[in-house]
Amino acid sequence: MTITEFLTARLDEDESTARMADSASSRPGEVDGEPSAAAPFLPQQQRHIDRWSPARALVDIAAKRTIVETYEELGRVLTKASDSGHEDEAIVTRNLFAGLQVAVLAHAMTFADHPDYRAEWQS
Repeated sequence: MTITEFLTARLDEDESTARMADSASSRPGEVDGEPSAAAPFLPQQQRHIDRWSPARALVDIAAKRTIVETYEELGRVLTKASDSGHEDEAIVTRNLFAGLQVAVLAHAMTFADHPDYRAEWQS
């Protein structure tokens, strides 16, 4: 399993969880969009809920997917440039790839406790 396959699988899991949670209300005093007798949250609790809401999680997942997909694409471009002797393009792409690799490895660290995580991905 590659690091991009690993991260894509984790993002798929996170997205599935966020979409399931998004079907239920996360607003204080509501259950499935209807008023309830639940006590309202304190302002700081509500800020936390809003910040980590399913909708925000889905935006975060989409951003991380862009990083993973761009990293994967740059890897293909780098291989093609190197194999075809376009050294100038390979040098530029290698630098971009190295920068994104830092981000991908850092992101993978958030899943270090997952059984499929590999120690060589530690940055």
